Amino acid sequence: MYPGWDLSRTNLGWPGGLLKNFFRVGLCPCLTYEGRAVEEAVKIAMERSGGGPLLKDKVLIKANLLAPVRPEFSVTTHPAVLDGLLRWVKTNKPEAAITVSDSPGYLFSGQWPLFMENCGLRSLVEKHSCKVMPLNEDGFQEVSTPGLVMLDNIRIPVKVVEAGTLINVAKCKTHVETEITACLKNTFGYLDTATRKRAHRSGSLRKLCDAVLDAHLSRPPDWNILDAIVGMEGYGPSHGKPKPMGWIVASENALAADVVAAFMMGYADPFSIPLIASAARRGMGPTQRNEIELFGAQWDELPVPGFLKSPSALRRFIPTPLRGMAHSLVRLAPSWNADACIFCGACAAVCPVKAIHAGNNELSIDRTICVGCLCCHEMCPTGAMAVKPNLFARFLLNNKQS
Repeated sequence: MYPGWDLSRTNLGWPGGLLKNFFRVGLCPCLTYEGRAVEEAVKIAMERSGGGPLLKDKVLIKANLLAPVRPEFSVTTHPAVLDGLLRWVKTNKPEAAITVSDSPGYLFSGQWPLFMENCGLRSLVEKHSCKVMPLNEDGFQEVSTPGLVMLDNIRIPVKVVEAGTLINVAKCKTHVETEITACLKNTFGYLDTATRKRAHRSGSLRKLCDAVLDAHLSRPPDWNILDAIVGMEGYGPSHGKPKPMGWIVASENALAADVVAAFMMGYADPFSIPLIASAARRGMGPTQRNEIELFGAQWDELPVPGFLKSPSALRRFIPTPLRGMAHSLVRLAPSWNADACIFCGACAAVCPVKAIHAGNNELSIDRTICVGCLCCHEMCPTGAMAVKPNLFARFLLNNKQS
């Protein structure tokens, strides 16, 4: 057991099975990132979710810092939410040593000053005297975790292993491969580059979901907060559009929080999402919506009108007898837009199977080895690496819109 774990305070369904017969999620409406409003919303959501984690002397806040992008683009956890959480921690544990951290896309690993500036992180240091640094700064440690499915050996940051209290602060977004990214997916950021590439290299959505969940189980957060004040719709997690949603969500259980996030996005059955379904099968939380108890909202208040789901959601329009073939039938492939390309080489560098070749102002994609993981799309700074649905996916899209 890692330092800071206190299984008596968790309702994660591992290890030892479910410890409670329901999963509590606290919500507080919040329509603006104005500081006082967010601070109060974080405080109320924490109270409604059960009071928040037991705070130890070393508190690690794991944010979503995918890329050095300004907050208004909704790619990263908004600094106002981090500020509100820091104030909550300081109020409840004044002597705590707090670190705000993440492992961004490795292409940006040498650009931490840009994160400090563009993501609004510098002000957190000035206000709270906390540390803000890359999650992998102290290196990685191999951990042995029971119940893994996809990853036999996991190396996670020393900061994560040594955290007394770990709070997961995710951003509510769509994802072109896993449909949504929220609390469960945010902990995929624990993994080192080689392990992330290994997970994507499989070309299987099921295996990718299991890798995400393996990462989560390597060190389950003590509490989860979801920045759903303004989320991202469409081609997330980096090239979608900001979408006002109006909530701060908190829960001890990441899967329960993600079910709520999916319901907000318009999924009547969140357990139809492969990542959520896999987590439920593996006993990581609720297996149906009625096992979740909301505090601060009713279910019918949550769906956001007109929310544009990820294009990968087209798989659910496949007839039930063919649903097992959905991932292979509905293919989303990278498509290069030369006019938008700045030839930075990010797509070629991030490709886990080396299917992209760039040089002399030309770029080619070897379709025979491309696994469709869309990491190139996710990491492309200009959106030049777009997502192109295959013929069957386009048919579903046109049929859905008609």
